[in-house]
Amino acid sequence: MATFSTTINISPTDVKILKDEGYSLYGFKSVAASGDGSPTVWFNLPSEKLLTKTVIKWEEEFQAYNSTSTVAPKVTIEASNTIPTDLGELVTIEKGSGNITASANGVDGAVSFLNQDTQRFTVGINQMVNGKSNILCAFPILGAGSSRVITPITKIALIFSTEQIVTATVITKAMSAGAFINLTGVSSRDTNYDINTGWSAGGATWLKNFDAFTDLKKLLIETTSREERALSERHAQ
Repeated sequence: MATFSTTINISPTDVKILKDEGYSLYGFKSVAASGDGSPTVWFNLPSEKLLTKTVIKWEEEFQAYNSTSTVAPKVTIEASNTIPTDLGELVTIEKGSGNITASANGVDGAVSFLNQDTQRFTVGINQMVNGKSNILCAFPILGAGSSRVITPITKIALIFSTEQIVTATVITKAMSAGAFINLTGVSSRDTNYDINTGWSAGGATWLKNFDAFTDLKKLLIETTSREERALSERHAQ
């Protein structure tokens, strides 16, 4: 099981200021999918846990969920069912019950969803971060054989903010300036944060700064649709 980490280096003076002013560190995870989905708060590290070397660790350990919560800004997604899953598996929403099961019939490298019920749901994946599995995205899925294919991507966004937002909350606009960090091909990154100059990584191109109010849907969700069409055709009744 692959493990990833990002270390955030902060001066002792700035750590104290962040703690005194009640800043939390919010994390978001990137995926590829189609449709009008949204990122959710993947993790929230409160100010009291900030250190001069703050380390975020996550693993390629996934869960799938379905929910009746609506995908809308500031809505906290409440899972109706959650099950362990893995890349390449197909998560099926059963007709009549809305329960979910997993099988090895999905799209390689992704978590696939097939809704055989006649009810619309919200679906998405959880990923293990800092020892806890949290929801990282939310996508609507229609009934009657509709599908979703969600591919986790090794890119994350980090934001310091004084807003109080719980995990699994849909966020479409950045609460503050942040860093978009690409871990493609590597297992760890080292970054720096300064309360006046923001995020940096010695000029490395794998870190991109973004402003407050940036569209997080455009930043974090890469669009793809071919896999979903193929999945729907494969399971058409």
